[in-house]
Amino acid sequence: MREEIDGVPMLSEHMPIYVAEWGGGRLVLESAFGDEHLNRAGIVHGGLIAALLDIGIAAGAYADAEEPRQWYGMTVTMTVNFVSAIGPGPVSCESGPTGGSTRTRHVEARLLNQGRDVVAAATGVVKVVERPK
Repeated sequence: MREEIDGVPMLSEHMPIYVAEWGGGRLVLESAFGDEHLNRAGIVHGGLIAALLDIGIAAGAYADAEEPRQWYGMTVTMTVNFVSAIGPGPVSCESGPTGGSTRTRHVEARLLNQGRDVVAAATGVVKVVERPK
């Protein structure tokens, strides 16, 4: 499965994000940072890293649902830890729920570079609601 994630139209044009795996309590997103995502120091801007982790946190909250596409997650809180700098290239974001209730989930996410090194990690609380029909 590799389809562009919906629900994030503002990023789609500048940083497409694809679903590589979704279900069984695990979400894997794939994207790539380019030169246009770099700050003056020549590394990816932390706000873009946080945005990708936020998408992973919100969608990962219901990765254990029987039909994850019928739900929508809204991040209530999120804490990001930047582990190391990252430059242009492919990345993946792995996330999934760690606890909570049916509608309020605790979620962890981590952003990995092409060498599978963790470059940032996040934890958050997500409100899960049914997607409008």
